[in-house]
Amino acid sequence: MSIRYTRLFRVLTVLLALSAVVYSCKEPVKEEPVLPPSITIKTQSVDGEAGSQFISVFASGNWTISSSASWLTVNPSSGSGSNNMVVISYGENVDAVRTASVTITSSGGSASASLTQNKIIVPDPVVDDRGYGSKTATVKWLEIPETRENDDKEFFTHYMTIGETRTRNYSYYWDYDNLVAPWVAYPLCAWNIGSGSRSDEWGLDPLLPESKQPVLYSAYSGFGSRGHQIPSADRLYRAANVQTFYFTNMTPQDYDFNGGIWAVLEGKVRDWSRKTGATAGTDTLYVVTGCYVGSANRKVKDNKGKSVTVPEAYFKALLRYKNNSEVGHKGFMGCAFWFENANKYGSKITKDMSMSLSKLEEKLGYKLFVNLEPKVGAETYKEIKDEEPSTVSWWWN
Repeated sequence: MSIRYTRLFRVLTVLLALSAVVYSCKEPVKEEPVLPPSITIKTQSVDGEAGSQFISVFASGNWTISSSASWLTVNPSSGSGSNNMVVISYGENVDAVRTASVTITSSGGSASASLTQNKIIVPDPVVDDRGYGSKTATVKWLEIPETRENDDKEFFTHYMTIGETRTRNYSYYWDYDNLVAPWVAYPLCAWNIGSGSRSDEWGLDPLLPESKQPVLYSAYSGFGSRGHQIPSADRLYRAANVQTFYFTNMTPQDYDFNGGIWAVLEGKVRDWSRKTGATAGTDTLYVVTGCYVGSANRKVKDNKGKSVTVPEAYFKALLRYKNNSEVGHKGFMGCAFWFENANKYGSKITKDMSMSLSKLEEKLGYKLFVNLEPKVGAETYKEIKDEEPSTVSWWWN
Protein backbone atom coordinates (compact mmCIF):
# COMPACT_ATOMS: atom_id res chain seq x y z
CA MET A 1 0.00 0.00 0.00
CA SER A 2 1.43 3.43 -0.96
CA ILE A 3 2.25 6.06 1.64
CA ARG A 4 -0.58 8.30 0.35
CA TYR A 5 -3.24 5.57 0.78
CA THR A 6 -1.82 4.63 4.16
CA ARG A 7 -2.22 8.20 5.40
CA LEU A 8 -5.78 8.38 3.97
CA PHE A 9 -6.69 5.16 5.74
CA ARG A 10 -5.38 6.53 9.04
CA VAL A 11 -7.41 9.75 8.63
CA LEU A 12 -10.61 7.83 7.94
CA THR A 13 -9.97 5.62 10.96
CA VAL A 14 -9.58 8.67 13.20
CA LEU A 15 -12.76 10.29 11.82
CA LEU A 16 -14.80 7.14 12.41
CA ALA A 17 -13.50 6.93 15.96
CA LEU A 18 -14.40 10.56 16.64
CA SER A 19 -17.91 10.13 15.21
CA ALA A 20 -18.44 7.15 17.47
CA VAL A 21 -17.42 9.23 20.47
CA VAL A 22 -19.66 12.09 19.42
CA TYR A 23 -22.58 9.75 18.84
CA SER A 24 -22.07 8.04 22.18
CA CYS A 25 -22.17 11.43 23.94
CA LYS A 26 -25.68 12.31 22.63
CA GLU A 27 -28.60 12.21 25.07
CA PRO A 28 -30.61 9.02 24.57
CA VAL A 29 -34.16 9.58 23.20
CA LYS A 30 -36.62 9.43 26.08
CA GLU A 31 -39.89 7.60 25.46
CA GLU A 32 -43.04 8.54 27.32
CA PRO A 33 -43.91 5.84 29.86
CA VAL A 34 -46.95 3.74 29.05
CA LEU A 35 -49.20 4.01 32.09
CA PRO A 36 -51.78 1.43 33.07
CA PRO A 37 -55.39 2.49 32.33
CA SER A 38 -57.98 3.25 34.98
CA ILE A 39 -61.76 3.53 35.13
CA THR A 40 -63.96 5.13 37.81
CA ILE A 41 -67.69 4.55 38.35
CA LYS A 42 -68.89 7.13 40.87
CA THR A 43 -72.14 5.42 41.89
CA GLN A 44 -71.40 1.71 41.97
CA SER A 45 -74.77 0.62 43.40
CA VAL A 46 -77.99 1.90 41.79
CA ASP A 47 -81.68 1.21 42.27
CA GLY A 48 -83.79 -0.84 39.91
CA GLU A 49 -84.98 2.08 37.77
CA ALA A 50 -83.57 2.51 34.28
CA GLY A 51 -80.89 5.18 34.19
CA SER A 52 -77.44 6.29 33.14
CA GLN A 53 -74.37 8.02 34.55
CA PHE A 54 -71.03 9.43 33.46
CA ILE A 55 -67.84 7.52 34.26
CA SER A 56 -64.19 8.63 34.07
CA VAL A 57 -61.52 6.76 32.13
CA PHE A 58 -57.77 7.25 31.68
CA ALA A 59 -55.26 5.58 29.42
CA SER A 60 -52.05 6.32 27.53
CA GLY A 61 -53.06 6.56 23.90
CA ASN A 62 -56.00 4.68 22.42
CA TRP A 63 -58.40 2.56 24.43
CA THR A 64 -61.56 0.49 24.10
CA ILE A 65 -64.26 -0.22 26.67
CA SER A 66 -66.60 -3.18 26.88
CA SER A 67 -69.34 -4.38 29.22
CA SER A 68 -69.67 -7.89 30.58
CA ALA A 69 -73.50 -7.87 30.28
CA SER A 70 -76.03 -6.84 27.67
CA TRP A 71 -78.12 -4.85 30.18
CA LEU A 72 -75.22 -2.45 30.78
CA THR A 73 -74.08 -0.46 27.73
CA VAL A 74 -71.16 1.95 27.25
CA ASN A 75 -70.92 4.93 24.92
CA PRO A 76 -68.49 5.70 23.38
CA SER A 77 -66.81 2.31 23.29
CA SER A 78 -63.41 3.66 22.22
CA GLY A 79 -61.31 6.79 22.54
CA SER A 80 -57.92 8.21 23.44
CA GLY A 81 -56.45 9.63 26.65
CA SER A 82 -58.54 10.88 29.56
CA ASN A 83 -62.30 11.19 29.16
CA ASN A 84 -64.88 11.93 31.86
CA MET A 85 -67.87 11.97 29.49
CA VAL A 86 -68.23 8.24 28.87
CA VAL A 87 -71.82 7.14 29.61
CA ILE A 88 -72.99 3.84 31.00
CA SER A 89 -76.71 3.06 30.68
CA TYR A 90 -78.83 0.36 32.30
CA GLY A 91 -82.41 -0.78 31.95
CA GLU A 92 -85.04 -1.38 34.60
CA ASN A 93 -84.27 -4.48 36.68
CA VAL A 94 -87.24 -6.62 37.73
CA ASP A 95 -85.56 -10.02 38.12
CA ALA A 96 -82.83 -10.05 40.80
CA VAL A 97 -79.88 -8.01 42.02
CA ARG A 98 -77.31 -8.06 39.23
CA THR A 99 -73.71 -6.98 38.78
CA ALA A 100 -71.75 -6.28 35.62
CA SER A 101 -68.25 -5.02 35.00
CA VAL A 102 -66.92 -2.43 32.56
CA THR A 103 -63.39 -3.06 31.28
CA ILE A 104 -60.98 -0.62 29.62
CA THR A 105 -58.13 -1.97 27.52
CA SER A 106 -55.13 -0.06 26.16
CA SER A 107 -51.46 -0.61 25.36
CA GLY A 108 -50.78 -0.24 29.08
CA GLY A 109 -52.99 -3.16 30.05
CA SER A 110 -56.58 -3.33 31.27
CA ALA A 111 -58.67 -2.30 34.26
CA SER A 112 -62.24 -2.97 35.37
CA ALA A 113 -64.93 -1.47 37.58
CA SER A 114 -68.27 -2.96 38.52
CA LEU A 115 -71.84 -1.71 38.84
CA THR A 116 -74.54 -3.39 40.92
CA GLN A 117 -78.21 -2.77 40.19
CA ASN A 118 -80.85 -3.65 42.74
CA LYS A 119 -84.22 -5.15 41.92
CA ILE A 120 -87.57 -3.37 41.78
CA ILE A 121 -90.92 -5.09 41.85
CA VAL A 122 -92.93 -4.71 38.66
CA PRO A 123 -96.36 -6.25 39.30
CA ASP A 124 -98.52 -7.63 36.56
CA PRO A 125 -101.64 -5.57 35.84
CA VAL A 126 -104.21 -6.08 38.58
CA VAL A 127 -107.55 -7.20 37.17
CA ASP A 128 -110.88 -7.95 38.76
CA ASP A 129 -113.19 -10.82 37.94
CA ARG A 130 -114.38 -9.03 34.79
CA GLY A 131 -110.83 -8.88 33.45
CA TYR A 132 -110.69 -5.09 33.83
CA GLY A 133 -108.08 -3.00 35.63
CA SER A 134 -107.75 -2.08 39.31
CA LYS A 135 -109.56 0.89 40.86
CA THR A 136 -106.34 2.36 42.27
CA ALA A 137 -102.66 2.17 41.39
CA THR A 138 -100.61 0.17 43.91
CA VAL A 139 -97.27 0.66 42.13
CA LYS A 140 -94.79 3.21 43.51
CA TRP A 141 -93.41 4.51 40.23
CA LEU A 142 -92.60 8.21 40.31
CA GLU A 143 -94.70 9.13 37.26
CA ILE A 144 -98.03 7.90 38.68
CA PRO A 145 -100.68 10.57 39.51
CA GLU A 146 -103.38 10.19 42.12
CA THR A 147 -105.97 7.43 41.72
CA ARG A 148 -109.11 7.18 43.83
CA GLU A 149 -111.21 4.24 44.87
CA ASN A 150 -114.43 6.23 44.36
CA ASP A 151 -113.59 7.35 40.81
CA ASP A 152 -115.48 5.68 37.99
CA LYS A 153 -112.13 4.92 36.36
CA GLU A 154 -109.60 2.10 36.37
CA PHE A 155 -105.84 1.80 36.22
CA PHE A 156 -103.91 -0.24 33.64
CA THR A 157 -100.26 -0.78 32.65
CA HIS A 158 -98.67 -2.05 29.46
CA TYR A 159 -95.23 -3.66 29.63
CA MET A 160 -92.44 -4.11 27.09
CA THR A 161 -89.17 -6.02 26.86
CA ILE A 162 -85.91 -4.30 25.88
CA GLY A 163 -83.09 -6.76 25.36
CA GLU A 164 -83.45 -9.07 28.34
CA THR A 165 -85.26 -6.54 30.52
CA ARG A 166 -89.01 -6.52 31.08
CA THR A 167 -90.12 -3.02 31.99
CA ARG A 168 -93.17 -0.79 31.94
CA ASN A 169 -94.13 0.89 28.70
CA TYR A 170 -96.87 3.17 30.02
CA SER A 171 -99.76 3.28 32.48
CA TYR A 172 -103.15 4.91 32.03
CA TYR A 173 -106.36 5.72 33.88
CA TRP A 174 -109.43 4.74 31.88
CA ASP A 175 -112.66 6.73 31.86
CA TYR A 176 -115.48 4.39 30.79
CA ASP A 177 -118.03 7.18 30.49
CA ASN A 178 -116.05 9.36 28.08
CA LEU A 179 -113.97 6.60 26.43
CA VAL A 180 -110.70 8.50 26.89
CA ALA A 181 -107.80 8.22 29.33
CA PRO A 182 -107.60 11.30 31.59
CA TRP A 183 -103.85 10.63 31.77
CA VAL A 184 -101.11 8.38 30.45
CA ALA A 185 -97.88 8.19 32.49
CA TYR A 186 -94.45 6.80 31.66
CA PRO A 187 -90.68 7.20 32.21
CA LEU A 188 -88.64 8.59 29.31
CA CYS A 189 -84.93 8.26 28.54
CA ALA A 190 -82.76 7.36 25.55
CA TRP A 191 -82.76 3.70 26.60
CA ASN A 192 -86.53 3.19 26.48
CA ILE A 193 -87.10 5.47 23.49
CA GLY A 194 -84.86 3.16 21.47
CA SER A 195 -84.66 3.17 17.72
CA GLY A 196 -86.96 2.17 14.90
CA SER A 197 -89.86 3.62 12.98
CA ARG A 198 -93.58 4.25 13.36
CA SER A 199 -95.57 1.02 13.06
CA ASP A 200 -99.04 2.48 12.29
CA GLU A 201 -100.57 -0.76 13.62
CA TRP A 202 -103.81 0.70 14.95
CA GLY A 203 -105.52 -1.85 17.15
CA LEU A 204 -107.73 -2.76 20.10
CA ASP A 205 -106.21 -2.67 23.58
CA PRO A 206 -106.05 -6.32 24.77
CA LEU A 207 -106.64 -5.27 28.40
CA LEU A 208 -110.23 -4.18 27.66
CA PRO A 209 -113.13 -5.72 25.75
CA GLU A 210 -114.08 -3.99 22.51
CA SER A 211 -117.34 -2.78 24.03
CA LYS A 212 -115.42 -0.74 26.65
CA GLN A 213 -113.07 1.12 24.31
CA PRO A 214 -113.39 3.09 21.08
CA VAL A 215 -112.81 1.36 17.76
CA LEU A 216 -110.59 3.58 15.64
CA TYR A 217 -109.17 1.77 12.63
CA SER A 218 -110.06 4.98 10.84
CA ALA A 219 -110.52 8.52 12.20
CA TYR A 220 -113.34 9.74 14.44
CA SER A 221 -116.48 10.67 12.57
CA GLY A 222 -116.54 14.40 11.89
CA PHE A 223 -113.60 15.58 13.97
CA GLY A 224 -109.83 16.01 13.79
CA SER A 225 -107.16 13.45 14.57
CA ARG A 226 -106.63 10.28 16.53
CA GLY A 227 -104.20 12.00 18.89
CA HIS A 228 -101.67 9.84 20.74
CA GLN A 229 -101.17 10.53 24.44
CA ILE A 230 -97.87 8.70 24.74
CA PRO A 231 -96.36 9.66 21.37
CA SER A 232 -95.37 6.97 18.90
CA ALA A 233 -91.88 8.52 18.72
CA ASP A 234 -91.40 8.05 22.49
CA ARG A 235 -91.30 4.27 21.99
CA LEU A 236 -89.49 3.19 18.83
CA TYR A 237 -88.80 -0.48 19.58
CA ARG A 238 -91.28 -2.36 17.41
CA ALA A 239 -93.41 -4.15 20.01
CA ALA A 240 -93.45 -1.10 22.29
CA ASN A 241 -94.42 1.18 19.41
CA VAL A 242 -97.35 -1.07 18.47
CA GLN A 243 -98.76 -0.56 21.98
CA THR A 244 -98.83 3.21 21.45
CA PHE A 245 -101.34 2.61 18.65
CA TYR A 246 -103.89 0.95 20.96
CA PHE A 247 -107.20 2.78 20.79
CA THR A 248 -107.14 3.51 24.54
CA ASN A 249 -104.11 5.76 23.88
CA MET A 250 -106.14 7.89 21.44
CA THR A 251 -108.24 10.99 22.02
CA PRO A 252 -110.06 13.28 19.55
CA GLN A 253 -107.68 16.21 18.95
CA ASP A 254 -108.08 19.24 16.74
CA TYR A 255 -106.21 18.37 13.53
CA ASP A 256 -104.01 21.48 13.40
CA PHE A 257 -103.38 21.42 17.15
CA ASN A 258 -102.23 17.79 16.90
CA GLY A 259 -99.80 18.52 14.09
CA GLY A 260 -98.85 21.96 15.42
CA ILE A 261 -97.95 23.10 18.92
CA TRP A 262 -98.68 19.68 20.45
CA ALA A 263 -96.19 17.96 18.14
CA VAL A 264 -93.63 20.69 18.92
CA LEU A 265 -94.06 20.06 22.65
CA GLU A 266 -93.69 16.31 22.18
CA GLY A 267 -90.36 16.86 20.43
CA LYS A 268 -89.26 19.28 23.14
CA VAL A 269 -89.99 16.68 25.83
CA ARG A 270 -87.84 14.10 24.03
CA ASP A 271 -85.03 16.67 23.76
CA TRP A 272 -85.20 17.29 27.52
CA SER A 273 -85.11 13.55 28.22
CA ARG A 274 -81.91 13.21 26.13
CA LYS A 275 -80.01 16.14 27.65
CA THR A 276 -76.45 15.17 28.59
CA GLY A 277 -73.92 16.50 31.07
CA ALA A 278 -72.30 15.17 34.23
CA THR A 279 -74.67 17.15 36.47
CA ALA A 280 -76.98 19.08 34.13
CA GLY A 281 -78.21 16.16 32.01
CA THR A 282 -81.23 13.93 32.57
CA ASP A 283 -81.23 10.42 33.96
CA THR A 284 -85.01 9.97 33.61
CA LEU A 285 -87.84 12.30 32.67
CA TYR A 286 -91.11 11.16 34.24
CA VAL A 287 -94.00 12.22 32.00
CA VAL A 288 -97.75 12.54 32.52
CA THR A 289 -99.71 13.38 29.38
CA GLY A 290 -103.43 13.87 29.68
CA CYS A 291 -106.67 15.37 28.51
CA TYR A 292 -109.19 17.41 30.45
CA VAL A 293 -112.84 16.69 29.75
CA GLY A 294 -114.27 19.25 32.19
CA SER A 295 -117.77 20.28 31.14
CA ALA A 296 -117.18 19.30 27.52
CA ASN A 297 -120.41 18.20 25.88
CA ARG A 298 -119.11 17.71 22.35
CA LYS A 299 -119.19 14.10 21.20
CA VAL A 300 -117.82 12.30 18.16
CA LYS A 301 -118.38 8.76 16.96
CA ASP A 302 -115.91 5.91 16.73
CA ASN A 303 -116.00 3.41 13.84
CA LYS A 304 -118.77 1.43 15.57
CA GLY A 305 -120.96 4.42 16.42
CA LYS A 306 -119.97 4.70 20.11
CA SER A 307 -119.81 8.24 21.49
CA VAL A 308 -116.42 9.63 22.55
CA THR A 309 -116.08 12.94 24.40
CA VAL A 310 -113.92 15.65 22.81
CA PRO A 311 -111.61 17.01 25.56
CA GLU A 312 -111.54 20.74 26.30
CA ALA A 313 -107.78 20.80 26.88
CA TYR A 314 -104.55 18.78 27.02
CA PHE A 315 -101.61 18.91 29.43
CA LYS A 316 -98.13 17.57 30.06
CA ALA A 317 -96.51 17.31 33.50
CA LEU A 318 -92.77 16.62 33.64
CA LEU A 319 -90.56 15.53 36.51
CA ARG A 320 -86.87 15.59 35.60
CA TYR A 321 -84.36 13.60 37.67
CA LYS A 322 -80.56 13.67 37.55
CA ASN A 323 -78.33 12.11 40.20
CA ASN A 324 -75.85 14.63 41.72
CA SER A 325 -77.48 17.43 39.72
CA GLU A 326 -76.33 21.02 40.10
CA VAL A 327 -79.89 22.23 39.46
CA GLY A 328 -83.18 21.27 41.04
CA HIS A 329 -84.03 19.90 44.48
CA LYS A 330 -82.34 16.63 45.43
CA GLY A 331 -81.99 16.01 41.70
CA PHE A 332 -85.65 16.72 40.85
CA MET A 333 -87.47 19.60 39.19
CA GLY A 334 -90.85 19.98 37.52
CA CYS A 335 -92.49 21.70 34.57
CA ALA A 336 -96.06 21.67 33.25
CA PHE A 337 -98.06 22.84 30.22
CA TRP A 338 -101.77 23.33 29.49
CA PHE A 339 -103.27 23.89 26.05
CA GLU A 340 -106.83 24.22 24.85
CA ASN A 341 -107.86 21.68 22.22
CA ALA A 342 -107.82 24.24 19.42
CA ASN A 343 -105.67 25.68 16.67
CA LYS A 344 -104.77 28.95 18.41
CA TYR A 345 -101.06 28.65 19.16
CA GLY A 346 -97.84 29.42 17.36
CA SER A 347 -95.12 26.96 16.47
CA LYS A 348 -92.72 27.51 19.39
CA ILE A 349 -92.75 26.47 23.04
CA THR A 350 -92.01 29.54 25.16
CA LYS A 351 -91.47 30.21 28.87
CA ASP A 352 -94.83 31.91 29.29
CA MET A 353 -96.60 28.70 28.22
CA SER A 354 -95.18 26.79 31.20
CA MET A 355 -96.52 26.59 34.74
CA SER A 356 -95.66 24.96 38.05
CA LEU A 357 -96.88 21.48 38.87
CA SER A 358 -98.99 22.96 41.69
CA LYS A 359 -100.84 25.26 39.28
CA LEU A 360 -101.57 22.38 36.94
CA GLU A 361 -102.91 20.35 39.88
CA GLU A 362 -105.32 23.20 40.65
CA LYS A 363 -106.67 23.01 37.11
CA LEU A 364 -106.98 19.22 37.15
CA GLY A 365 -108.37 18.71 40.64
CA TYR A 366 -106.01 15.86 41.53
CA LYS A 367 -102.39 15.39 42.54
CA LEU A 368 -99.48 14.54 40.27
CA PHE A 369 -96.39 12.45 41.10
CA VAL A 370 -97.90 11.18 44.36
CA ASN A 371 -94.97 8.82 45.04
CA LEU A 372 -92.41 11.63 45.07
CA GLU A 373 -93.03 13.01 48.56
CA PRO A 374 -91.98 9.82 50.45
CA LYS A 375 -88.74 9.85 48.45
CA VAL A 376 -87.68 13.49 49.00
CA GLY A 377 -89.63 14.63 52.08
CA ALA A 378 -92.48 17.11 52.49
CA GLU A 379 -90.38 20.31 52.30
CA THR A 380 -88.50 19.36 49.13
CA TYR A 381 -91.70 17.98 47.61
CA LYS A 382 -93.34 21.39 48.02
CA GLU A 383 -90.31 23.17 46.53
CA ILE A 384 -90.46 20.96 43.45
CA LYS A 385 -94.22 21.37 43.03
CA ASP A 386 -94.25 25.16 43.49
CA GLU A 387 -91.20 26.10 41.44
CA GLU A 388 -92.00 28.16 38.33
CA PRO A 389 -90.15 26.55 35.39
CA SER A 390 -90.00 29.89 33.57
CA THR A 391 -87.39 30.96 36.15
CA VAL A 392 -85.19 27.88 35.67
CA SER A 393 -82.78 28.31 32.75
CA TRP A 394 -82.24 24.52 32.41
CA TRP A 395 -85.58 24.14 30.62
CA TRP A 396 -84.77 26.86 28.08
CA ASN A 397 -81.05 26.50 27.30
